[in-house]
Amino acid sequence: MLKNYLKIAWRNLLRHPTTTSIHLLGLTLGLTTCLLILLFIQNEWSYDRHHQLGNRIYRVNQIQTTGEEVERSGTTPYPLAPAMRLDFSDWQTITRIHADRDVSVVISREKILLEDKVLFAEPELLDMFDFEMVTGNGRATLGQPNQVILTESTARKYFGTTPAVGKTFRLDNRVTVQVTGIMRDMPSQSNLNARMLVSFATMKDYFQLGIDQWGVRSGGSVFVLLPEGKTPEHYTARLAANSRKYFADRKGEKNELVLQPLHDIHFNPDYQGSEFSPPIAPTYMYVFGIVGLFVLLIACVNFINMSTARAMTRAREVGVRKVVGATQSQLVRQFLSEAFWLAAFSALLALVLSYSLLPQVNDFLQKQIAFRWAEVIGLLVILALLTTVSAGGYPAFFLSRFKPVRVLKSLAEPGRSGQGWLRQGLVVFQFTISLVLAVGVLIVYRQMNYFRQKDLGFNRDALVTVGIPQTKNLAPIAQELRQIPGVDHVSFALGAPTSGNNFGTDMRPDPANQEKKISIALKIADADYLETYGLKLLAGRFLDHRDTLAIAQRVPEEQRRYVFVVNENAVKALGYSRPEQALGRKISVGLNNIEAEIVGVVKDFHTSSLRDPIQPMVMLNFPYFYRSIGIKLHTSNYTAAMAAIERVWRKFYPDDYFDAEFLDQSLQEQYEEEMRQFTLLRIFAGLALIICCLGLWGLATFVIERRTKEIGVRKVLGASVPSLVSLLSRDFLKLVFIAILIATPIAWYAMDQWLQNFNYRIGLEWWVFGLVGVMAIAIAFLTVSFQSIKAALINPVRSLRSE
Repeated sequence: MLKNYLKIAWRNLLRHPTTTSIHLLGLTLGLTTCLLILLFIQNEWSYDRHHQLGNRIYRVNQIQTTGEEVERSGTTPYPLAPAMRLDFSDWQTITRIHADRDVSVVISREKILLEDKVLFAEPELLDMFDFEMVTGNGRATLGQPNQVILTESTARKYFGTTPAVGKTFRLDNRVTVQVTGIMRDMPSQSNLNARMLVSFATMKDYFQLGIDQWGVRSGGSVFVLLPEGKTPEHYTARLAANSRKYFADRKGEKNELVLQPLHDIHFNPDYQGSEFSPPIAPTYMYVFGIVGLFVLLIACVNFINMSTARAMTRAREVGVRKVVGATQSQLVRQFLSEAFWLAAFSALLALVLSYSLLPQVNDFLQKQIAFRWAEVIGLLVILALLTTVSAGGYPAFFLSRFKPVRVLKSLAEPGRSGQGWLRQGLVVFQFTISLVLAVGVLIVYRQMNYFRQKDLGFNRDALVTVGIPQTKNLAPIAQELRQIPGVDHVSFALGAPTSGNNFGTDMRPDPANQEKKISIALKIADADYLETYGLKLLAGRFLDHRDTLAIAQRVPEEQRRYVFVVNENAVKALGYSRPEQALGRKISVGLNNIEAEIVGVVKDFHTSSLRDPIQPMVMLNFPYFYRSIGIKLHTSNYTAAMAAIERVWRKFYPDDYFDAEFLDQSLQEQYEEEMRQFTLLRIFAGLALIICCLGLWGLATFVIERRTKEIGVRKVLGASVPSLVSLLSRDFLKLVFIAILIATPIAWYAMDQWLQNFNYRIGLEWWVFGLVGVMAIAIAFLTVSFQSIKAALINPVRSLRSE
C-alpha cells in the first residue's frame, strides 16, 4: 500500500513541473537555512560541555560599585586565589589563570610568530578541567617556573616534525620557557581553548605589573570546584563577609564576589567573557533560530497556498477515489505522501548545499562548526518530517474532506469561499515576516554607516599604530621614523584613542578625601599625542616635553612632578561648567596614587566603541606603559612608507614580532559582530523575499489561469490591457498593504530594542518604513504583473473558443 501511495504521489508531482519546482526550491532554501542555523546554535550551546566536572565549576566574578556606576567583571585581583584557599578550605579545588593574546613567540631570529591564545595556569587547573595530555606530566609542568605545555597543532607549527619536548623559546622577549609536555588540541567550544599552557609561576618574570597587588586584575581569573551537592547559594553569606575583608582598603566603593557557573560564561554578556571567547547573548541565538524557522515556515506556507488553490484540479480525483471506496484516512496518507516526496528531495538537496556552504559559514562566523554526518542526517530527518506534517497536513485533510456528489456534479468550487481567507492570511503572514526582516536590514545598514561616518573626536585617516615590546631607546627610534618621507608625526602611548588600551581606575577630586571617587579611563600618552591624533584642545595646554623630563627615571621618585590633561566629561564630573575652571585643580588617580595638577582640557573623544558612553578621562605621561607607536602619514604611497617603518622598527627590535595596522582598520574590527549580524540578516531577508515571490508568482499563475475566460470576455467588451493588469493585481497588492500595516509596528519595536545596545545611535525615521513598503509593493506588483500582462495580451478568440 505504501509503495502505491508513493508511486501515485511521484506521478502527480511530475505532472505539474512548475508547481513542483516552486515547492522544491522554496523548501530546499528553507531547510538549508534552518539546518545551518541549528548547527550554529548546537555549536554555541556545546561550549564547555565536554568537562566531566563542568556542573560543579564556577568562576569568581567581581561586582564593583562606585557611586551610581556598577562594573561587573570576570577578572579578579591576582592575590584572590591564595586568600580564598585559606578562607574556603572546604572547597575541593581553587585555581587561578592569566589569559594573554597577541604574544610574540621567538623560536629563532628567523622564526618569530604571534600567538593569540596563551594561558598561564596553576597545576590545580588540570584537576578541574579536562586537558588530555599526550606527553609529559601536566601537573609537574605547571608547578615549575618557565615551563610550558603545547597543543599538538602548536608544536607542529613551532617545530615541524621535530619532537617539541625539550625545546625552548621566548615569550614577548621577556621570559624563556621550555616545552615539557604536549596535550591534545582543545575543542573550539571552550572558553579556555588555549594554544599553550604556561606555568603560573612564570608570571613573576613575565607580568610587569606584578601579581601580588590587589589593585591589579588584568586578564586574571579564579575558578573553583564546589563540593558535590553544593550550590552558590550555600556560600552567599561567606562570600559577602570575605569580600568586605579582601577589599577593606578600597574606600568609597563596594566590592562583591559572586560565583558564575561555567556553562553561563559564554551566554552572559553582563560579565566579561573569557579573553579567548567573547560572550554571546542568548537572544542572539534565539532571534536567528526563530528567523531560520520562519524562512522554512514561509516555504511551507507556499506549499499550503498552492495546494489549496489547486483544490479544484484535484477535486474530481478525490470524488472518483471516494466513489470506488477510498476512505478519508487513505486519502490523507496519499496527499501526505506527496508532501513527503517533496520534503525528502528538498532535504537531500539541503544536505548537499549545507555541506558545501559550511566552510564559508565557518570563515564568516570565525567558528569551527563541525559537520557530523550522523547528527546532521538526524536533524534533517526531523526537519523533513516536521515539514511534511506542517506543509502537507492541512492540504491533505482539506482535500480529503471533499463530498464526491458535489465535486462530480461541479456544483461549486470546493473551498472557494471557505479557504480564500486562509490563503490570503498566509500571504499576509509571509510578507509581514519579509518586511520586518527588510526593515531590519535597512536600519542595521544605517547604524553601520553611522559608525563609519561619526566624528570620533580625533583623526583616524592615514594613521598607523605599531606595537612596541620595550620602552627603552624610544628617542632614537622616534627620530629615525620622523625622517621617513611621508611621516608627519610620531607619538608613543599605551594605545590609540579607541584601542581599548586604557586603565580603568578612579579619580579622587579631593586627594585628602580617599573615600570620594569617580570612575575614569586613564590614558597614557606623550607630548606628541595631541598633534598625531588630531585631538582638540579646549583650555590650557597639552602635555609637553618638559613634563617628560620632570618624570624621567634619573629623577628621584619623590621629586617627580606629573601633570594631568582631562576631557570635558571629567570637567563635568568635577562639578565645573566651563573647561577653564578645571585648570590648576589638584586631583589624584588610582595609578600609584599619583597626585597632580590639571593643566589642560581636551574635547571629548571616544576611547572605546560607540556601544559605550564617553567616560571621564585623565591623560598623563608615564613612559613605563608605552606599548604603541602612533604614526601620522601624509603620503599616497602607503606601501613604501610601511616598508620603511618596518625597516626602522626591526633595526631596534630584531627579535620581536612586527605588528602594525591602520587605525581605521582597527576601528572597523570593533563592529565585526554587528557586521556579521547585518550580513546574516540581509541573507535571511533576501531568502524570505525570494520564497515569498516564488509563492506569489505560482499563486498568481494559477489564479490567472482560472480567470482566462473572464479576461477574454472583458477584452471583447472593450477592457484595455492596463485595466486588466490593474484588476488582476489588485487583490494581491491589497494583501501586501495589509502586511505593511502589520509589519511596521513589529519592525519598529524590534529595531528600537536592538538600537538600545548602542549609546550612540540613529533615530527611527518614518521614511525607512515607507521605503521598504514601496519596495515590497513594487516587487509584488512586478511578480504578479508579469503573469497579468501575459494573460491580458492573449487573443480573446483563443480563450473563448472552447465556449
